[in-house]
Amino acid sequence: MVRKKSTATKARTRKRAYERKKTQDRVSRSWRKLLLIVTAVNKFLRFRRCDIALACSTSDLNTSQSNKIFLNNVSFVQKDIEFTYANKTDATNHLEDLNVVQATIKSLNSKVCRLDYERKRQLEIRKKKSSSNTTIPKETTVLKSTRQSSWFHKKYSQDNLFRKRESERVTAIFQKKYTNNNNFREKEKTRSRTHGLEKYRKYVTFRQEKKQRSKTYILNKYHNNSDFRNRTKTEVLRKYYTDNSIRLKMIQRALNSYRSDNTLMKRNSRRLYNQRRRILKKYTIIQSHKCTIKRRDLYINSLNRFRQINREGPDYICISCRLALFRNQVVPFVEQKYIKQNMSVGIKKNIQSYFNYSSSSQSKWICKLCSDKIKKQQMPSRAIVNKLKVCAVPSELKRLNNLEKHLIALRLPFMKIVNLTSGKLSSRLAQKGTKGPLHCVPSDVQDTVTTLPRPVDKSMMVRLQLKRRLKYKAVWEEQLINPSDVRDALCVLNKMHPGKKCRK
Repeated sequence: MVRKKSTATKARTRKRAYERKKTQDRVSRSWRKLLLIVTAVNKFLRFRRCDIALACSTSDLNTSQSNKIFLNNVSFVQKDIEFTYANKTDATNHLEDLNVVQATIKSLNSKVCRLDYERKRQLEIRKKKSSSNTTIPKETTVLKSTRQSSWFHKKYSQDNLFRKRESERVTAIFQKKYTNNNNFREKEKTRSRTHGLEKYRKYVTFRQEKKQRSKTYILNKYHNNSDFRNRTKTEVLRKYYTDNSIRLKMIQRALNSYRSDNTLMKRNSRRLYNQRRRILKKYTIIQSHKCTIKRRDLYINSLNRFRQINREGPDYICISCRLALFRNQVVPFVEQKYIKQNMSVGIKKNIQSYFNYSSSSQSKWICKLCSDKIKKQQMPSRAIVNKLKVCAVPSELKRLNNLEKHLIALRLPFMKIVNLTSGKLSSRLAQKGTKGPLHCVPSDVQDTVTTLPRPVDKSMMVRLQLKRRLKYKAVWEEQLINPSDVRDALCVLNKMHPGKKCRK
């Protein structure tokens, strides 16, 4: 078993080899390698230029043309070298020489590569030692660097010419490098930006100085440069009116500054402002109280007047349209207002035909609408003369109940009726209104009346249910009806109503 070498033995071997190499020629190993390769290539090229053509003897090769030896395309190193020999011995000798050259070049290359590898390894060792020495510098190196730095600082602080020349030199180098080297420029920008941000975050004094300096610069520029001032105003107004968050921030900042500003002038102005507000509030309350009392009196007077009008009721009848109206809707009738002396007889007769009154001594009233129309010598649209006389309701129709009226109606309206007012008024007196959709269902009166059962006598009653549709389960209205009354009312309607004359 082969014994392994220890680490100390390996180190001693490398040290002796290194000492031997130091005594050798100081020519660079890379140049030595290059020279050896060039020498080998020259020898090889000399062999390549040889082109020997000899005739082969008949005795050695039995004078046979087929026994001639042609050695073509011998591949060696990098090129295809052609050799044409007629003698077998010469060809063998030359091949042996070529093998010797190849072995020599191979040994030289291996030796040079081994030496180059050793050189690289020693270089790495020296680098490691130098790096370890930089981490723990020797006393002499420290003393030397300290002496140099102290000398430089002393001369830089005392000699003005040297300081100026050195600063100019450093500035020129920096500017040239900053202008020409893009990588250096980007690194310098990043470094300065990072350094500035870090310093701004860490040091409070630097931050305050920076803020004060920028604030002073902006204020001076704002007061001195009119273009900058107008541009700033426009930009601030645009942000205020377009961005809600910025507007709220500005309002909050103004409120905070108003609250936090406790200077003497601000305190006095705030005190006077609050005092003025209190006085205004006091007089505003008094004025509002007066207005409230006045408004209350007006409301009470209007309410009393409305109650008085309602208490009287629509007792005033117009002599033209015979409608019962309230007092504020009519005026006293004076015939001289409507019939003038210069009017023709025909016009006077027409105007007198509009009035429907008796020659009693009772006070006569005319509505404002009819009065205005007659003054213009026109017929009122709702006058009785305009075929708008209201006939009395026959007794046959008066005694019908709701369901009987629905049976003889041409259309049945279905709607939901609700009270529009709520409170102390009863549902009987409250104003009504419809809620939701309104359905108008046509009805065939003839079929309805004919399907009713014939009564045995006139007093017979029939229970009847009214639905919106026959297939619905819900009953809209249910009541007792008298079929004879329904038939009598239908006969009266056929005589009076033009829309039911075709009904039988």
